[in-house]
Amino acid sequence: MGTASMYGHQEFDVELDCPWMTLDVKVTYINHGEEGLAELVSVEAYGIDITNWINIDYIYDLIADDMSNADYHWSDHGD
Repeated sequence: MGTASMYGHQEFDVELDCPWMTLDVKVTYINHGEEGLAELVSVEAYGIDITNWINIDYIYDLIADDMSNADYHWSDHGD
């Protein structure tokens, strides 16, 4: 997982595992900054959008983990 800035358009790479395969995917989301509100944009594997094929609850857990590791900077507020 990468270290994200605090707000706005975010993405990170992660491996998704299941009993028969492992996929390297890119998760893209928008952090609206309102009490941890995040909007999933897409989950892509090899340039193909697989968002509808995976467990969304698990992806939101990964997003929450990515957001909790974000680097806070005063400029995140636009000051």
